[in-house]
Amino acid sequence: MCWYSAGRSKSHPEKPMSKSEGRSAGAQKNGGVLSPRETEDIFKGPILKPLIRLSVPIYLGLLSQLMYYIADTIWISRIDLSDPSYVGGVGIIFPLLFAALAISSGMLIGVGSLVARSIGARDRKTLSCVAESGLLIAGTVSALVTVLCYVYAEHIVFSLGARGDYFIHALEYLRFILPAAGMMIIGNVFLGLLQGAGQMRKVMIAMIITTSINIILDPVFIFLLGMEVKGAGIATVIAQAVTAVYLVPIFLKRKTLVKVEWKWRNIDFIAMKKIVAVGFPQTAGHMLLALNFLIFNKIVVSIDQLALTAFSICGRFDQVLLLPLLAIAAAVITMTGQNFGRKQYVRVERIWRTGVFLGMAVIACIASVIVIFAPTLFSFFTTIDAVVDYSVRQTRLVEFSYVLAVIADMGRASFQAVGKPIPALIITALRLALIPLPIAYALVYGAGAGVYGVWYGIILGNLFSAVAGSIWIRSFLTRRTG
Repeated sequence: MCWYSAGRSKSHPEKPMSKSEGRSAGAQKNGGVLSPRETEDIFKGPILKPLIRLSVPIYLGLLSQLMYYIADTIWISRIDLSDPSYVGGVGIIFPLLFAALAISSGMLIGVGSLVARSIGARDRKTLSCVAESGLLIAGTVSALVTVLCYVYAEHIVFSLGARGDYFIHALEYLRFILPAAGMMIIGNVFLGLLQGAGQMRKVMIAMIITTSINIILDPVFIFLLGMEVKGAGIATVIAQAVTAVYLVPIFLKRKTLVKVEWKWRNIDFIAMKKIVAVGFPQTAGHMLLALNFLIFNKIVVSIDQLALTAFSICGRFDQVLLLPLLAIAAAVITMTGQNFGRKQYVRVERIWRTGVFLGMAVIACIASVIVIFAPTLFSFFTTIDAVVDYSVRQTRLVEFSYVLAVIADMGRASFQAVGKPIPALIITALRLALIPLPIAYALVYGAGAGVYGVWYGIILGNLFSAVAGSIWIRSFLTRRTG
């Protein structure tokens, strides 16, 4: 994988890219790469415009995926509107799916960060071995996760607290969706290569393909073929396979800034170490989110099973709220990584500030819409009044606290972009585990606050992580800019 001809030899060692090569890299006429103007605005000029340009395709791709999650919830709930065990059972499995997403995200961020920094530094040698090194890591982890989850499926579902019909539906869903998790881990290596180079449109198209196939096939397998929750899992597997059919030819035809040569000799343990160094903390951060869901689910289900169903539905809407934040953070990683690699530290600080202000404005607007229309929105997903009531109260209390999460997440993204994953992990841990979980446990079981204890834990996690993230990233950037 490289930007230049495939051959490498000892008699012709690789040289760093010259400035003219770096500027012209995006102008190659090899099928849909970035134009010189699109490449250069990452390094100079106004920040808001390229930040939005890079964010929008990712947002549209993520939005399409979320549309699938919502559609999936609707279809599953329609199996039997009077039986909450279908939605609740799938919700119980969600922490496991989030764990697979955590590994996938780690691969995407690890590969993408290394690609971005290498482009900024004009480092051809590293760019020549990122893809194959990442694919080896992803393939090994994917096989291990899939096999272990199949072997211990019943024990895993039982340990998550599922009982009765909840257990049956959760187990069925897990067994049929597992292959999709493995494919997602490998696929995110390709997405990381594209994201790190700033080729967000291709990332968006891949996400939209996955979503579209899912939405089309869900009702076919769930209702027409009578497979219920098993059909939802099969539809996801097929969607991931179709997405792979789109992604792999892109690299076979070399329609990318960063290419895959599909050669074993390109596997480099130093590159693997760099990918893992950034990717593992990202995975650990997402694992904390899965742990967050797991422990919160157990706390909430101990209060009321209907509260758990509401908590699962609210989780889907929180994803709607946070999608722009994830998209802006992805753009921040690309722009920050490339500028940090080129040692433009003042611009790196401006990128962080712009990301924070843009994210806070967008999140505040979306939160307002969700809060205003909460009763109508949640009534569409269930006919059980108690579930709707729980959902509305949670939304009105918690939703605006995610404006503070923007500050923490932009700090996390900036640290990942510059190859400093440990601060990113600590900021994430503060928001998802170190603050909210102990507070929620104490309020629910110590103070008898009921489900409000969980909600207050989430709010305080967002608050304290925002303060810590702001202080930490500003201190780091101040030292760099002098």
